[in-house]
Amino acid sequence: MIHKEWDTYAEEKRLIEEEVGRLVSQCIQPRRIVVLSSNKQDKSSLKDCVKIKEWPLMDFREATGNAVRFATIRSFKGLEADIVFLIGLKQGKQTCTDADIYVGGSRVRFLLYVFHNKAEPPKAIC
Repeated sequence: MIHKEWDTYAEEKRLIEEEVGRLVSQCIQPRRIVVLSSNKQDKSSLKDCVKIKEWPLMDFREATGNAVRFATIRSFKGLEADIVFLIGLKQGKQTCTDADIYVGGSRVRFLLYVFHNKAEPPKAIC
């Protein structure tokens, strides 16, 4: 598990872009990456994003080709991905429960990234 801390949503977005770019530069196909959030995309740090760097960002149910997939934690329940980015984690958010963190973290086959607020990390990941 790899932890990434952020102060602002803009910083979280930049960290996500850097890590996706790093993984793809190591020959990881973008379609193996799923970004999971407790919020829908329009309420996350990736709102208004149609691409992460040069790779399309698409809803996991509609993703085709070599797109990075996005899903809410609850909509991805019961499914798995090789690499999971668990984003937007912040203590005290109603949409960021310990159960959501467990479900999101247990969707990964190989590599889990946890992106959390620096000042208010959820207790479940500390």
